[in-house]
Amino acid sequence: MSRHACVLHLLCLVLAIALLASCSGKKQARPVPTASGEIADLREFPQDLNRYASGSRKPLMSPSTQASQASRWQSLFFGPWRMEKPSVGKKEASTLLNAKARGWKDGQRRWTEEEWAAMRSNANMASWPNACQPGITLRAANLREMPTATPRFVHPTPDARKDPFDYFQYSLLPMGMPVYICHRSLDGRWLFVETPLVSGWMQSADIAPVGADFVAQWKGARLGCITKEHTSLLGESAGIGTVLPLPSAGTVYMPVRGANGTAAVRSVSCADVSPWPIVMTPASVAALGNQLIGQPYGWGGMLGLRDCSAMTRDLMTPYGIWLPRNSRAQARTGYPISLAGMSVAEKEATIMRSGVPFASLVGMNGHIMLYVGTCNNRPAILHDYWGVHVDEPKGEDQRLVIGRVVVTSITPGRELPDLHDGRTIGDRMHTVTILGNAVN
Repeated sequence: MSRHACVLHLLCLVLAIALLASCSGKKQARPVPTASGEIADLREFPQDLNRYASGSRKPLMSPSTQASQASRWQSLFFGPWRMEKPSVGKKEASTLLNAKARGWKDGQRRWTEEEWAAMRSNANMASWPNACQPGITLRAANLREMPTATPRFVHPTPDARKDPFDYFQYSLLPMGMPVYICHRSLDGRWLFVETPLVSGWMQSADIAPVGADFVAQWKGARLGCITKEHTSLLGESAGIGTVLPLPSAGTVYMPVRGANGTAAVRSVSCADVSPWPIVMTPASVAALGNQLIGQPYGWGGMLGLRDCSAMTRDLMTPYGIWLPRNSRAQARTGYPISLAGMSVAEKEATIMRSGVPFASLVGMNGHIMLYVGTCNNRPAILHDYWGVHVDEPKGEDQRLVIGRVVVTSITPGRELPDLHDGRTIGDRMHTVTILGNAVN
């Protein structure tokens, strides 16, 4: 779509002011997105990570460093199975339940106090915690802020795919993630769980309790990582970011519900799995990252998609690098270098001088990006990008929606005449973070 067409399209739309979701864990009021568009960076920066990796198979970390990173990853990943009681208190778990009804369910219906009260009653928080036991996700599944699959939008939203910001959505967890089951809803359909990443409600059909024998078998095999998006395992989808036991080459363990309701181990053939962790090289990261380029944006894993921090987290998982769930925490992981007080040109020079392509994150409030190298002597970043903040019509905060995984400069959209305050994300970047002890 041309820029002229985008402007006409914006002028024809009548939309309410709402939230633009960021990739951070906290949800803050932001302008509503308004139109799809293209920017110059998408033509000028190759959308193929192999162009930046140049086939380099030089390890970005020493074997000892990567082994140390992988050990930390495993400790955090299996942490819920070492728990004996919830670390989340009743008050914290009940915060939103005790609030007043808010938001929209779709384009016409608001949440009502009666519906909110029904959720509160079904959550049965008076008996907290009523189900203390370890468990595992049986499939890729949503973690929710409230015990409901119905969305909560901040403004009327007839089509969630055009405005994918359900504020009950916390995260999309992969198959095979250890959890700690804290609490069961009155109707038994929802479980409040603690995960290695975040806590919230999941549908009980997506989780099974685990026993000591299951844990021993699951942890007794070497781990493997899925290397192809949309890999099918007994009809369930697994993608990059999924880690499962690898008892033998070409075979993974997957969790299924046993006859007694607890998890059982099933051996499944899988061609698209590698021993974990994979040796981290530019070429390897590029091969996995290229599978993500062009994928649509999905807040908190909404619609089975990724947001910015889920993309970086999933892309680093095969290399044994643990990243937290939200962008703010990710920017503090590893070895951060401050960009505060610098001009955009100074930030670019610092990123290129100090950053390690394919092993460095670039952070700003609400957004996280992966530095992948240079193009035309400027840093190139891979990110799951919702859109450029613009003023169109005049005086209104809007977004020119990109809405997918792309490679850009740190100043995407700087050519736009209606750029909000004349500022790009490069003006707001505050940190470049080197993961582990990665080196060029």
